Amino acid sequence: MLKKTSVAFLTVLAPLCAAVVYDATFDALPLSTKHDYVIVGGGVAGSVVANRLTENSNVSVLLLEAGPFHKGVIETEVPFYFWLGIPSTYQWNYTTVPQSSANNRSIAYPRGHILGGSSAINGLVYDRAATSDFDKLANMSGDSGWAWESMLTYYEKLETFGPPSDGHNITGQFDPSVHGFSGPLGVSLPGYSQTLDSLVLETLNNDTFPYNQDSNSGNEIGFGWQVSTIHNGTRTTAATAYLADNYLARPNLDVVVNAFVTRVLASNGSQIDTVEFHAVGNTTNLEVQASQEVIMSAGSINTPYILLSSGIGDNATLSSMNISPIHHLPSVGQNMSDTTVMYVSWEVNSNDTFDPLLNNETARAEAFSEWNATRTGRMANGVINLSGMLRMNDSDPTVQSIYQQYSESVAGSNDADFEMLFIDGYISTSNSTYFSMLYGVLSPLSRGSITLNASNPLGPPLIDPNYFASEYDVLVMRQALLTGFNFLSSEPWTSYLGTPVNGLAEVISAVGTGDFTAMDELMRNGVQNGAHLVATSSMSPYGADWGVVDPDLRVKGLNGLRVVDASVYPFVPGGATQLPTYCLAERASDIIKGSQ
Repeated sequence: MLKKTSVAFLTVLAPLCAAVVYDATFDALPLSTKHDYVIVGGGVAGSVVANRLTENSNVSVLLLEAGPFHKGVIETEVPFYFWLGIPSTYQWNYTTVPQSSANNRSIAYPRGHILGGSSAINGLVYDRAATSDFDKLANMSGDSGWAWESMLTYYEKLETFGPPSDGHNITGQFDPSVHGFSGPLGVSLPGYSQTLDSLVLETLNNDTFPYNQDSNSGNEIGFGWQVSTIHNGTRTTAATAYLADNYLARPNLDVVVNAFVTRVLASNGSQIDTVEFHAVGNTTNLEVQASQEVIMSAGSINTPYILLSSGIGDNATLSSMNISPIHHLPSVGQNMSDTTVMYVSWEVNSNDTFDPLLNNETARAEAFSEWNATRTGRMANGVINLSGMLRMNDSDPTVQSIYQQYSESVAGSNDADFEMLFIDGYISTSNSTYFSMLYGVLSPLSRGSITLNASNPLGPPLIDPNYFASEYDVLVMRQALLTGFNFLSSEPWTSYLGTPVNGLAEVISAVGTGDFTAMDELMRNGVQNGAHLVATSSMSPYGADWGVVDPDLRVKGLNGLRVVDASVYPFVPGGATQLPTYCLAERASDIIKGSQ
């Protein structure tokens, strides 16, 4: 139950429905119901688990979210606002520590601070990863339930694959046999045709650049149409899907927003059963207890941050910060891994890009008016229409050497080394029009950490992805760039592309010389957050002396505490982590139900 609570019942947050949502910032109507489960974090994983556990009317759940309620936030509804920018109010506004292998740059690291979490601010990309990723996870954890065949069932269960916003015929653009059509999460293929699409498709062949009808089938190699978390021209989030009004109306589900969790506590030995939190803007701590479990779903940054703040981590390090250790678990916050990404851009000989929507108020207003009236047009579309996932050219002696030296990195033959995403614009204040390519190293070997700040343990966490610390990541990014240049080296691209920008011309001129100085400098100056952070609460086999959780996602050595979010993945699964997190939470919900 809640102790000393100052929680108010808000009908204004959920108009025209029977849903009950509480806001910790208001001081009225105390909540006194005892809950079986307390979930920390209302992002992807927390929303899924809250939904699935309360399918049983005899199970009560309290969900605590640090951010505000999601309804009426137009920037998280219009897909194109990913490019226009999500207000800082709905983000944690994190920044990495200076990256020593990226010219000491501190890099912005956006995370969602709103009910729905990062699903409300991300690039809307729907990627499931490859069969070999999940089979590798099953082998690594010793639990066959994490293998692809098992997880595919959950992928199909969670989605409703719907029509694109423009209603075009999608035959041949996806494989319906591997998708679901009755789940909570609405997804779709691109709903706005752009000039770029025909250029990409015209370049494909059956060898170097093959077409892949559906990269979400388990084989991600090739180029194909990008599925996005968009339904009826509107972004779908964990909140709109799993915390829709009919779910919020369940009498056994309580949701509290603007509730900042500080610690989890043990009332008796190793039994974690209490969550400490306070209302945003109020330093008075409140406590709530769980009769069954506390479930951490605060994400790959905030979950380890809260665990460390609670005294769960390396005893010596915590003691040095005057934090009383309650459980020695050195892997908390360690082993962090994130997709390494960068953008390169050219000016183009076309006016048909999204650049005018960024730089011309009239064009932007017209596009928004169309979206507002019909949920169609460019603003109803996702970040990309077509994407490619490729392995390096294993006939190249350089690549053979990379594979030989780093054989443990890539999971299997249907798992890509890097991705290439095609973007019909560029974030710029100029009046030019652009084409951009996003490159990503999908199985990075660089490892970083989430730690507390020794000089201010109560302040924001120190985020260190350690980009390009491993030479492997540098070598794969080189191969990705070279592959991309090859892809763009003939018609129709040579007529479409104009001047390379931001130092790219110098890199291209050095191709074939064996001198990678300019390319490596471009990479170190250009690397961005991949926003696919994992492994800071890593899963490991039962009895292993490393990791944070066992294959059932229970925190090792403690009772009553489980972690369900992307932080438990020991490595980045495939491309984007959004869908693997939904899927993980679906299976975790069944695991928790099975332990009741």
